[in-house]
Amino acid sequence: MSNPIEGGPRPIGSAATQPGKGHKVDDNAPQSTSSRAGVGADEAETSERLKGVRDRIDQTPEVDRARVDAIKEKIANGDYPVDAEKIARKFAQFEALIEEEG
Repeated sequence: MSNPIEGGPRPIGSAATQPGKGHKVDDNAPQSTSSRAGVGADEAETSERLKGVRDRIDQTPEVDRARVDAIKEKIANGDYPVDAEKIARKFAQFEALIEEEG
C-alpha cells in the first residue's frame, strides 16, 4: 500500500503498513447486478458490504501513541521539518480529487 501523502511506500514497521488504511475502493468487493432484486436482497448486500467494512476496520491497528508523542515533541521543540511547498502541492492535489468527485 502506498503512502497517500508522500506518494511512496509507507515506512516499514509503521502502523500505517497494516491493511485497512486509506480510502481505496476494493475492486473485488461484491457488486449488485440487478437494479432492484427486492428489499431482502438489498439488505443482504448491505449487510455483506458492512461486514467487509467491519473486517477492514478490525485489521486497522490502533494509534501508535509513542510515535504520535515523539512527533508532538519534535513539533513543540521546532525540530520537525516542514516543507511548506510540498504541503501546498499535496493540498492542491487533494482539492482536485474532491472537485472530481463533487
